[in-house]
Parts: sequence; C-alpha cells; structure tokens
Amino acid sequence: MRTAEKICWLLAGLCFLLGCACRFVFTAVRFTGFLLWCAAGVLILWALLGRWSGRKRWARRARRVLACLLAAGTVLFAVLEVQVIAWSRTDWETEPQAVIVLGAGVNGTVPSLSLQVRLEAALAYLEKWPGVPVVVTGSQGPGEAVSEAACMADWLAARGFPEERIVLEDQADNTEENIRFSLALLEERGVDTAGPIAVVSSGYHLYRASLHMAGNMVPAAARMPVRYLPLTVNYYIREAFAAAAELVF
Repeated sequence: MRTAEKICWLLAGLCFLLGCACRFVFTAVRFTGFLLWCAAGVLILWALLGRWSGRKRWARRARRVLACLLAAGTVLFAVLEVQVIAWSRTDWETEPQAVIVLGAGVNGTVPSLSLQVRLEAALAYLEKWPGVPVVVTGSQGPGEAVSEAACMADWLAARGFPEERIVLEDQADNTEENIRFSLALLEERGVDTAGPIAVVSSGYHLYRASLHMAGNMVPAAARMPVRYLPLTVNYYIREAFAAAAELVF
C-alpha cells in the first residue's frame, strides 16, 4: 500500500471517529458529524480509485470526475460562506420602516438559547428606533407549548417593551414564510415595505433571510456568547449548505 493511500485511510478513520463523536456525544454539532462522515466516505472512495487506477481506465476517469466535483463544491461553499459571513452584521445607521424578528425553537414556553440570543439582540436594536412596528414571527412546532411568535411577544412585553408595537405572525414554518407573511402583515398596517425593513436573526441566518427580501433588508445580527464557539462554527458551516438548498429549490 502506497503512502498516499495509507494517509487517505488514516484520515478516513479519523473523520469517521470524529463524526461519531459529533453525532452521538456532542449532539449540538451533529451536522458537522454528518459532514465528517461524508468526508470519510470520499476519502475511502479516493483511496480505492487510486488503487484501481493503475490497471482500470474507468477508475482513472472516475478519480478525475471526483476531483472536479470536489473542486467545484469547494468553490461553491466558499462563495456562499463569504456571503453568510458578510451578512452577519448589524446596520445601526439605516433607519428601518419596521422590524421583523425571526423565530427559533421554544422549550415549552421558554425561549431556546438561539431564540434568547435573538430576543436580546432585538431588544438592544429596538432601543435605537422607538416607534417602529415589530413583527415577531414563527409557528408552533413539536415540543413547543406556545408558538415562537407568542413566546417572543411575551418575552418582550415582560421586559417593558410596548405591546401595542408588537405584531404576531404565528403561521410561518420556514424562513421564506417568515418574511412573506410578516411583510403582508406590515402592508396591512400601512407600512411601506419597499423601504428599509430590519430583520433580526442569528448572524449566520441573515444571508438566507436576505434571499427573500427585495434588496431592502437591514441586517441586525444576534451573536452567541463566545463559550458557544464550536456550536457557532457548526451553524455557520451548516448555513452555507442551507443557503445552497434555498437557492436551488
């Protein structure tokens, strides 16, 4: 067995073991575990094709095709990841016509960590723009005693935010519906949705949200505490794949 082939097998084994750890032990980063399993499979395939390429023409061709696919996939991932990172910011200068706060998971009636971070970011952002309407959007999912929108409205109201400024949108099941349903509610209330509309969400999620706006989105990024850095990295990696799926479908 050649040295390059040995290295491929060793790396494949390492990726497989790390993938198992992410999937079954550190389950918060299970998407990274899935990617590591995929990497292990590609490394095994590369090693096998290398072994057969010396005597089988189809193996050499298959290896070249695999190399081209990997190169194209890497470029696409890099392009999308740059967009994800570029949108992960807060524009404090542009005055919005309204604010949309995107939902996340609810544990019973309590905001999950992701939703808690988004709400804290929303409250900080809204302090600068008193008077603008705020749409909290998200339906009720499995394991949730209330809708994400109701949970967010209660959280904001409990911290002194004026209830009359809060608009509930509790039917949206995904990002596209979050944006579409929220804009429809704002239009019903006479808001010019062609103007700048702020969207508050996790930093990694803002690029995907921007795909459903007409170029008028003002980003307001929520950031996880530094101690959750591995989880944050997992989300940023996952988001490039989610954005690719959004663009295709």
